[in-house]
Amino acid sequence: MKEITEFEVSIFEGKRAWYELLLAAIFYSAFIYMVTLTIYYGFIEKSVQIFIRAFVTLLICGTYSIVYGLRFSATKNLLIDVDTNLIVSRYVVGPFSYDAKSKVTEFEYVSFYEDRYGCFGTNLWYVKNKHYKMYSFENKEAAYQFALEISNKLNIDLLDATEKGNFQWIEKQNLNK
Repeated sequence: MKEITEFEVSIFEGKRAWYELLLAAIFYSAFIYMVTLTIYYGFIEKSVQIFIRAFVTLLICGTYSIVYGLRFSATKNLLIDVDTNLIVSRYVVGPFSYDAKSKVTEFEYVSFYEDRYGCFGTNLWYVKNKHYKMYSFENKEAAYQFALEISNKLNIDLLDATEKGNFQWIEKQNLNK
């Protein structure tokens, strides 16, 4: 009998804001409208010239519509199993989900950093200098709190890499949590 394993760390991004879902619905509607027009002119009206224009529009504008629809409606959930050293990234759009699994050998540390756009990100580092990008945040405090939670739950070190060339290991024993 196969045992069901519990994930040690589960991080859920949460629900999208109403305006993001509204924008996603508009982009999905535009994509469906373009597909409908392409099918109509290709099979019902049978106008080759208009069908070609509709098809090119579908390829160009439809691609942008579906990509931005996914961007505004998708959420990313992160599941980490410490026993098997497995990281599962679950991307969810409505009732559909896709799991991307990453097998790692041993977790080393968590770092938070500032990227070139002024956002703060968090990475989970494991053996042989490989890392897994987890989430991005708008401010340093949110990235720090998230990285601290992960390092405490996984019992690994925490690195502050917000200043280029001045990385600092954070002592977790001194922190009250």
